[in-house]
Amino acid sequence: MIKVVRKFSEHKESIRAAVEGEMDLRDNYKLYNKLHRFYSKEGVTFTGDTTTDYNMIINYLYEDFFANYS
Repeated sequence: MIKVVRKFSEHKESIRAAVEGEMDLRDNYKLYNKLHRFYSKEGVTFTGDTTTDYNMIINYLYEDFFANYS
């Protein structure tokens, strides 16, 4: 999903740190909400469980940012 890479490229370091487990993305509330909203608009159905939803976002971010571009 190249769209997310373009839209959030200025946050790549924070996203990388979250994907690698160095930080909790929820500590940056504004960024986390923007990412949650972005993936919701792209058709991701979240569960409502904060831990599960967070892990889903981290998995999507890994796939979108690092799995194909590292």
